[in-house]
Amino acid sequence: MLISIAIDFRHADVATRERFHLSEERLTQLYRTARTDVITESALIATCNRTELYAWVDSDDPVVLERAVQTLARRWMRTRSEGDQLLLTATRRVGLEAAEHVVRIASGLESQVLGDGQILGQLKAAYKRASRGQAAGPVLHRLFETALRAGKRVQTETSLTAGRNSVGAEAALTAAQRFGQLENARCVLIGAGKTGARAAKQLHKLGARDLVIVNRTPENAQALAGMVGGRAAPWDTLHVEAAMADVVIVATGSEVPVVTGDALMRAREACAASGYALLLMDLSVPRNIDPTVTLEPGVTLIDLDTLHQPVLSAEVMRRDAVPHAESICAEETRAFMEWLATMPARDAIKPLREALEDVARREVAFHAKDAHVAETAASRIVAKLLAGPMAALRRTLQRGEPLDQQAMMLLEMFSPQGAAPHPSPTSSPTAPRPSDAVPPKTVPRRPALTSVDSPADRHRPLAISNEQYT
Repeated sequence: MLISIAIDFRHADVATRERFHLSEERLTQLYRTARTDVITESALIATCNRTELYAWVDSDDPVVLERAVQTLARRWMRTRSEGDQLLLTATRRVGLEAAEHVVRIASGLESQVLGDGQILGQLKAAYKRASRGQAAGPVLHRLFETALRAGKRVQTETSLTAGRNSVGAEAALTAAQRFGQLENARCVLIGAGKTGARAAKQLHKLGARDLVIVNRTPENAQALAGMVGGRAAPWDTLHVEAAMADVVIVATGSEVPVVTGDALMRAREACAASGYALLLMDLSVPRNIDPTVTLEPGVTLIDLDTLHQPVLSAEVMRRDAVPHAESICAEETRAFMEWLATMPARDAIKPLREALEDVARREVAFHAKDAHVAETAASRIVAKLLAGPMAALRRTLQRGEPLDQQAMMLLEMFSPQGAAPHPSPTSSPTAPRPSDAVPPKTVPRRPALTSVDSPADRHRPLAISNEQYT
């Protein structure tokens, strides 16, 4: 059963979200410890507005699922008490609801900024991290592939992502609304990642001409400054640059504040800027601006929660695209759930598929003398041969009947002699080994069987010799 534990902007403010935020180091530890005898896969999505953990549990027993959720929460927070605190805030989802939610995330339907153009890249990065950590398995691989496909379809088939659709771009718009004109305003961007870059580009479009980019990696700051006609400044000058600015947007991956109250106050005093208006905008989780900066006269601080209000007005233009985007998400989610429902059937028929592919591969290779051609042809042949049996097994599942009897019959009919194990819906039978087969010379040749393609794709008869089974 697919399960998820989520902390997002809808049910938790930024202070709560940063409390449950996971650093890269902690995420690596989580992936190492999350797996148990029933929790076989896991993947975590972390953005500025959400941290969500998805897992596959080899059971649909409510007691087992509850135990799995508690285990994941404690591994997330390291201790039992902190894990229990997490679950008091977190939203839990199971099965269809969990699958549907991650597909909607990829499509931008669950973003703080409707149609957020960055979320698809963030989801792809989360998927890669889970794959590198060997935490994602076949179910989560399929789930994330489905979600990413849905997100791409929404981007290309609808106007949901049209216009300003990122936190960085909306921050730039807010700055323009506060100052009216940006031509004479000095704007400082601390952080040259995707969010910072979007903010810088939007500020430039809105008329800002005095743009300063500060980043830990000077090359990245210089590259972004070149794109927006600004200048790069060293990291150790960020408080001085902020003190001399009108607008400062901070979006870094730091785990601690990079703009502190004391350092900013001293810099403003040294630059004779005390009391002048300064708009600080923190787009990071955990927050990168110390809240004590507001003790300084003239300083206004906006974080992600404050930014949410003006963001709402920008969503109106994209509302019309929501029904189409939702239908795409529903279609992709339905396809995933159908794939999930047929897992037991695929597991039950796996030995038969392997046996038939081996037969077809050797037969085609004998005639074609080309291993690649043989591999491709074998897969196509077996897919057509098993279309009927797979449909029968799906119908068996839909009726709520066990797969054992039908799968056993198929294995006895088509598998090599003596190589038909007893399948079960929860475990895959082992494929026959070459050593289990009877040597060819001890088995008399039987007449060849002939298989014809389905009516929709009928070409010519395909002869498969039973000699290959021996």
